[in-house]
Amino acid sequence: MDYAEEIISLSRQIEFEGSIDFDWDFRDVVVAGMGGSGIAGRIFSQLYSKRPVTLIDSYDIPDFVGPSTFFIAISYSGNTEETISSLQKAMERGARVAAVSSGGKLIEMVKDAVVIPSGLQPRSAVGYLTVPLLRGAGVLNDDIAAETRDELIKIDRDTSNLESEAAELFKGMKIPVILGTKDTEAVSYRWKTQFNENSKILAYSSNFPELNHNDTMALRFTYRKEEFQFFSITTRFTPQPVMRRIDITARICNLNLHRVVGEGMSYVSNIFTLIHKGDYISYFLARMRGIDPRDVGIIEELKKNLREGRT
Repeated sequence: MDYAEEIISLSRQIEFEGSIDFDWDFRDVVVAGMGGSGIAGRIFSQLYSKRPVTLIDSYDIPDFVGPSTFFIAISYSGNTEETISSLQKAMERGARVAAVSSGGKLIEMVKDAVVIPSGLQPRSAVGYLTVPLLRGAGVLNDDIAAETRDELIKIDRDTSNLESEAAELFKGMKIPVILGTKDTEAVSYRWKTQFNENSKILAYSSNFPELNHNDTMALRFTYRKEEFQFFSITTRFTPQPVMRRIDITARICNLNLHRVVGEGMSYVSNIFTLIHKGDYISYFLARMRGIDPRDVGIIEELKKNLREGRT
């Protein structure tokens, strides 16, 4: 499947009916996942607030994990070694476990794991990986899924403005600086990692209002400022005090801010349409650079060296 087709498939993924069972009395949620699979946990923690959510992106787990913890392991391949390691430790502690995967060891370890379609890059399966958590937790229902699908399809129909954003990055050989907000933290990080993996360039992300307590000085006074392209990432739900901070920061720091806003009436739709826009920009930039956005050869080489015990 061409990578553009993978991006377009998000509107179908959002209607996936698989669901994790959240119907039990747990104290907290821990979501383990790495890279393109790990973004699902970040999106979930952005949208779910009924219980504390902790994200794991390493081999180990916190001391508090135990029988009252709902531990969810997410790995598209089902064989991610960090996620397998943390899942094993959670099971040893007596945590209740669930999993989302397309196959591999994960679905062998976890009874009733949610099995999703294979054949995509993990980062392109963001809908399949996230929807089972959102549906199970009651964050996503059929109406919200339908609205989100329709908004995603609207973006697919006209991507010219997103291609223009990529062209500006390409022509100026600029580094993206993504300025999100508390309600788009997962999105700003997703944009960064998509520029990393798809476009093969470095990128930076930070979030309002916290960045006003540190990054603001650099936004005003950094050298080589002309080599950065600044994006703000907001939703229809971004609080007005934060929107004022964005406006004031852009003015006093002399930023040419490229403003990107989520689409639709629901928070879910706003988050996924923002993700979709970033995916397209990073894809177009890769294509302009003559780079295969699917290629993750260096990451695979790293994994091979780790398996073979090399240093």
